[in-house]
Amino acid sequence: DKMKSDDVTECLCSSLAINCFQLGCCLHESPRCHCAHANDDWMNKLTAVSPDKKMRDLVIPGTHDSASVTISNWAPFSAVGLCQNVSVNQQLRRGARYLDLRVGGTTDSTLVDDTFICHGMLKGGLFPDVIEEVHQFLCDYPREFIILEVIYDPNKHEMSSEQRLRVLQLLSSTFDEMVTQEDVNSWFNLKNLTLGELEKKKKNILVLIDDRICNFSHEGTQYDLATVAREFGCHKNGIFLKNKWHNTANAQTLLRSNETFLEGACNNCDLFMNSQFVMTPQPPGGVSDVLGLLFGGKSLRPVSLARELYRKDVLETFIRDNADNRWNIVLLDFLDLCPQLVRFLIGLNSPKHLKIEQASVTSKDGGLLVMDVTETINQLKRRNCCLYLLDFKDDLKISLNEGILRLKAQFDDEETMDIEIPFDHDTEYLLCDL
Repeated sequence: DKMKSDDVTECLCSSLAINCFQLGCCLHESPRCHCAHANDDWMNKLTAVSPDKKMRDLVIPGTHDSASVTISNWAPFSAVGLCQNVSVNQQLRRGARYLDLRVGGTTDSTLVDDTFICHGMLKGGLFPDVIEEVHQFLCDYPREFIILEVIYDPNKHEMSSEQRLRVLQLLSSTFDEMVTQEDVNSWFNLKNLTLGELEKKKKNILVLIDDRICNFSHEGTQYDLATVAREFGCHKNGIFLKNKWHNTANAQTLLRSNETFLEGACNNCDLFMNSQFVMTPQPPGGVSDVLGLLFGGKSLRPVSLARELYRKDVLETFIRDNADNRWNIVLLDFLDLCPQLVRFLIGLNSPKHLKIEQASVTSKDGGLLVMDVTETINQLKRRNCCLYLLDFKDDLKISLNEGILRLKAQFDDEETMDIEIPFDHDTEYLLCDL
C-alpha cells in the first residue's frame, strides 16, 4: 500500500500538468530503509587501523551538485535542478568525501559575497556560506580528508575577473594550512599517497578547479593555472581526477557505462576515478514522451530518476555484485536516499576480515530448521569484510519468504557475535566494520 501511495505521489509531483513549474517544494521522497550508523569520522577510524591504505584504493562516496540543496524550493523548475536534500555539512557527516560545487556570479560585482551556487540557470545560496560549511566540518573532524571540485560555467553566470580572484582567495584563506598546495610537487603523489601520510602532514583538503575560472588578468598579473596552483592551492581538476558524464536516464545503460568506464581506467593509479551514478533527465523525443511528462508517467526531476536507481534490485545489487571492482569515487544524487549503500561503500574499505562460522535459517516461530546456509553466506561476503543481504529469499536460495537468520560472526580476532535477524520480503541487512 505504501509503495502504491508513493507511486501516486511521485506521478503527481512529476506531472507538468499539475506541478507545471516543477517546484521543489513538491518533492516527497524518503529512503527505502534507514541506517542509524554515523559516518562522520570514517577516514579517521580507517587511518587508525590501516594507515598504509592508499587514497587511490579507497572507495569514496561523493555527491553530485552538492550544494544544489540551497536552491529555493519555490523557484520555478527548482525540482529539475535539485540534486541533494541535505546540506553540504550533512552530506559530509553522512560519509561523502568528494564534493561537486558549481559557482557563479555577476560581471558588475567585484565582491566574493555576490558569488553563489548555481545549477544551470538556477541560483542557490551564497558560495562563501557553503565553503564555510565545509570548513566547519573539517574543524569538527580534523582527521578527515575532502576532495572539493569547484566548477565555473561562464555561459550561465559569468563572474568578473576580480570576482574570480576573490573566489580563489576565499578558498585559500578559508582552508589555509589544511589545503594541499606545493605538496603536489613532492610527497602528494596519488600512486603512493596513504591515509597515514595525510594525517602526518596534517592535510585535509584537495581543491580542484576547471580552467574556466583561471586564465584572467587583474592589475597587471596574469592568473593562469600554474599561478593559481602556486598562490592559492587550487589545482586543475584534470591533473588529479578522471570523470565521465554518462548523460542517460536509463538505469541499466548507466550501470553498463560505468562498468566500461572503470574497466578502461582502473589501472591508472595517478588519478582519482569518479564513477558517476547519476541519472540525467532527457528532453522529450516524441509525442509519447510529451504526454508522459504532462501526466507524470515520465519525469524531469532528478529525484524521480534517483528513486528508480535506488531500488534495491538496481544500483545496490549492481554495486554489491561488483564490489571487487576497483571503485574509487562513487558519485551519487540525493545521498540521504541511499544511506545503506553509502554505509556499504565505506565498509568495503575495512582491512578486517569477516568470518562467518555458522549461519542457519529457521521459520519465524523458530521451530523448523530449514537449512544450514553457512556456505552460501560466506559466498555473499564482499572483499572478505562485508555482508550485504538485499533479498533474503533470493540471496540465501531458500523457499521461505520470512523467517529468522542466525549468524555466528567475527571480525579478525575480535569477540564472536551471535546475531539473530528476523526477515521478510522487505528486510535488508548489512554487516560491516568502520
